Amino acid sequence: MAITQQRVGEFLREALSYLAQHESRTRQEVVDHLESAMQPTPDESEPDTSGRPAWATRFLWASVGPVKAGWMTKDGGGIWSATPEGREVLDQYPDPESFRLAANQAYREWEKASKPAQRRAWLVRGSSVLGVNVVPEWLSDGFCSLAASQLREPRAAVTAAELEEMAKADYAHLKHHELKAKVEEIVAFVTKFNVGDVILATSESHVFLGDVTGDWDYVDSEGGRSNLRRAVEWRNADAPVDFAGLPDPLPARLQSGSTVLDLTADLALIDALVEPDAGDPDEESTVRPTRHEQLPEPTAAIAADLFVDRSWLAEVGELLNERRQVIFYGPPGTGKTYIARKLAADLVGPEQVKLVQFHPAYTYEDFFEGYRPAPGSAEGTISFELKAGPLRQLVNRAREHPDQAFVLIIDEINRANLAKVFGELYFLLEYRDQAVDLLYSADDEGFTLPKNLYLIGTMNTADRSIALIDAAMRRRFAFVELAPDAEPTKSLLGRWSAHHGLGDTAARLLARLNQRIEDPDFRVGPSYFMKSTDADAHSPERLDRIWRTSILPLLQEHHYGEWESVRRHYRLEDLLSATVPDAPADPVDAIEDATATDAEAAAD
Repeated sequence: MAITQQRVGEFLREALSYLAQHESRTRQEVVDHLESAMQPTPDESEPDTSGRPAWATRFLWASVGPVKAGWMTKDGGGIWSATPEGREVLDQYPDPESFRLAANQAYREWEKASKPAQRRAWLVRGSSVLGVNVVPEWLSDGFCSLAASQLREPRAAVTAAELEEMAKADYAHLKHHELKAKVEEIVAFVTKFNVGDVILATSESHVFLGDVTGDWDYVDSEGGRSNLRRAVEWRNADAPVDFAGLPDPLPARLQSGSTVLDLTADLALIDALVEPDAGDPDEESTVRPTRHEQLPEPTAAIAADLFVDRSWLAEVGELLNERRQVIFYGPPGTGKTYIARKLAADLVGPEQVKLVQFHPAYTYEDFFEGYRPAPGSAEGTISFELKAGPLRQLVNRAREHPDQAFVLIIDEINRANLAKVFGELYFLLEYRDQAVDLLYSADDEGFTLPKNLYLIGTMNTADRSIALIDAAMRRRFAFVELAPDAEPTKSLLGRWSAHHGLGDTAARLLARLNQRIEDPDFRVGPSYFMKSTDADAHSPERLDRIWRTSILPLLQEHHYGEWESVRRHYRLEDLLSATVPDAPADPVDAIEDATATDAEAAAD
């Protein structure tokens, strides 16, 4: 059982009461006192991922509140003290719960007053600088730094352009890509970091957060390991976050080898890591920004609209939650694309669904991103700009709205060269918590595929191209068959026709036709008979037209080279005669008789 909010309040108030009785105490002395005075239960003493008792981690995180409230101080070297204000609030809030709530409220007020409207988040690496881990020095002395060991001391008001030229000259010995990275990190540290920005640092599987509190400074440091510095107030120097416990997508983002990395896109998630209520299961939803976890169940309305069982739709939803990628496959006319669009809109909303269609000429540049001609800077010239394709566009939206789900429908997914279209993204379909380097984009942190993005593909089995899909793609998608002789497709036309009062002539005709087609991949789906809901949609004339213009061309293609010898198997009048005794030879008359039989059955 996790430590409760009430117990957190008790630990906080006891800690401040203990400090109020002494001039100062070390952090360890405070923790030891709490263990003796509060007698944590065995459940509260269970070690967390970092090996520290769970109660101690929760207490240390929650102690941020009293510090920001001005009730206690931490000097960065492990020395804690109670302030005069802290001694007063012990009388003002005698019970632990009101004390805890007051501390949290004071933290929120400090947060609102101290944080600028525009902030950024940065990863700064210090765990191995010229062979030394300088993060402990950062934590104790209140700063973060870059080595900048070869950089001359810049003037106080140096511009970004001046600093860039200086860094290029001072690091001219580096290879081109190394020089580019070095210049960018120095320019960012000096000219892009601002007071109020959040700094994230890692050391020995621990993560520390702090806030920039001052301008940059140049120091002739020992060994040239920390020449460029910025003052930082570290939030959790005494209670690091375990790397293994970071929420997605932070673990993948932090795998980057960059010394300085912009993490602003995940600022809200980073801020929440060490809030006073972080780690509290009852408060988690109010502390951390809401993130999409799984799709809801399909509604009864969409099942009724599609004329399929809700249990079948629910299974597809479960597959999407488990795999994130599903492919509907089957012969033409089985409703693959229609069901995909309707189901996706029901699950996530129509405005969060995007559809693309693959074809043999489709490429990675069309699907994800690529360079496209654009007007040049000079009149009459052209340049090339990196343009986002439909997948990249939807990924960007999914990242901007982590609380929502998005669906990309890929129609005719098997018609393109999938290895060519997906490229390095193949890997991310299976490992969404990992990062890859992109072909064109210079994303230093690597690219990840957000978990709130789902893919639904459709695949026509009649052209045999399904057999060309490699094992890697098959492993990354769940496959759902839509076959004319199996549910939910088998009874679809009958249900639809009955709902619209059209009888069952078309349904019986289609069933008889598919019985005569031996190859299941070439059987015909019901959608050819579902184009209209007019009263005469299945009239003799309309059925004859559907047969001549839609069904027979499909069959001719299937029996290419042998059509004349097999066409008699697909005569409309013969198929209808199977359900209507003594059917006339003329197909229209046969349909009229079948329709009349439907009407008599309905009357009975």
